[in-house]
Amino acid sequence: MKKIGSSVFVAACLVLCLLPFAGMAIAPTNTTTENRKLVSFPEIKEEGKWNQEWLSQAGAYFEEHFAFRPYFVTADSEIMGKVFGVSNMDTVIDGQDGWLYYTATRDDYLGAAVLSERGVYNALHNLSLFQRYVEENGAKFLFTSAPNKNSLYGEHMPYYAGKKVSDVKNIDLLEAGFEKENIPYADLFAAFENQKETLYLKRDSHWNQKGALLAYHTMLSELGKEHDAYETVRSIRTKTEYGDLNRMVYPKSAVPEWNYKYEKELSYQYVSDFQSVEDAWIQTVNEKGQGSLLMFRDSFGNTLLPLMADVYKDGYFSKIVPYPAEEYMTQYHPDTVIVEKVERNLSELAKEPPVMTGLSARIKDELQEKDTDTTVSVKGSDYDMSYLEIGGMLDDEYVKKDTNVYVTVQCADKVQTYEAFTVSKEDSDNGYLLYLPKDSLSEDWLDVSVITKTKGKYTVLKQKKCQIPAEE
Repeated sequence: MKKIGSSVFVAACLVLCLLPFAGMAIAPTNTTTENRKLVSFPEIKEEGKWNQEWLSQAGAYFEEHFAFRPYFVTADSEIMGKVFGVSNMDTVIDGQDGWLYYTATRDDYLGAAVLSERGVYNALHNLSLFQRYVEENGAKFLFTSAPNKNSLYGEHMPYYAGKKVSDVKNIDLLEAGFEKENIPYADLFAAFENQKETLYLKRDSHWNQKGALLAYHTMLSELGKEHDAYETVRSIRTKTEYGDLNRMVYPKSAVPEWNYKYEKELSYQYVSDFQSVEDAWIQTVNEKGQGSLLMFRDSFGNTLLPLMADVYKDGYFSKIVPYPAEEYMTQYHPDTVIVEKVERNLSELAKEPPVMTGLSARIKDELQEKDTDTTVSVKGSDYDMSYLEIGGMLDDEYVKKDTNVYVTVQCADKVQTYEAFTVSKEDSDNGYLLYLPKDSLSEDWLDVSVITKTKGKYTVLKQKKCQIPAEE
């Protein structure tokens, strides 16, 4: 009898182990609740050669496509969450009282990995250059940041609260500089903190619809833009919201939560090939609206987009990073530019400046020359083939927290000085970057001078003759 029982148990285990593989013939997993593409089945040969990584790639394919994956993930999540009180996914934090948080917000919550003084300067400087470019082209500029959920409602976070490194966050460091640099800023942190009710979803990383309205009202009020405040629009509560984190962890057992629906007929229409609010580029038109808006956004802009599109006659909404600033400004000539970036990604301001020609600068003061280890490279842009990227790393010895960088470029008889972006790299905050249109150059060689300004003194850190790389 024991032998029979053991055999049945072993057979059942084998069936369970083989089921995900065998079931792929009839029920493979081809969709995901996560915001990414699934791995494709690998080729045995690549460019005429045997693919030596085929086994590992095939393993990764099976891991994402095995049959009944959502059911297995859900079962595992239910056990880990209800029995052990933790999430089975490294992208999601299982909080208290049924709250879920996005793991990428943990460092901000703990006050860890904050920007250095130079990193803060880089972010503010790059944003300021973007603002100047927009305003020089006759448009209004506004920056705002969507708060992480645990920055507003951290009381439901698990044991992490006891591991806080600091109460200072990147947004605190940046906000101190917005006024100093005269960068127009809509403070959503203050707006949400002044509300008594919870305006984020428990099982999602974003605000609810009432929270989206608060953000929309705060931004347009800061711009002085006339808009409907929705004070007389009827709203109803509907229990139909399946959160993004909820679906990630519980793809088959996620339950909906309450959200708000506002009964107003919107008058805008989509001009672009619209699939969903997740599209990287969306263009709208509204004959009842006034003005034109270019908005660089992230997923928090999904619920903002319909509200904004219903205010402006022409709406242009982009999720592309780094921002194709000059391309869109030249093509669409908006009268307003909004940059919305979620708190957890604020460091991108220091790392990925917008793609635009450097602003012209004039240096009248005397220049000192130093022999330094500053580097210079010239290459075609990875983001836009019509630009060259002139960049490198400054010699650490000559960089203070507020050192500015200029690049003088001589091509044939034309000499021009530009103010460069200051950028943070993985191992240093002392990078610089200049975008230069290829069609502005008449020869194949450039004479490049890298100049810094520290405490009012200009220093040439590097001079180099560089060949313009050939088109690939």
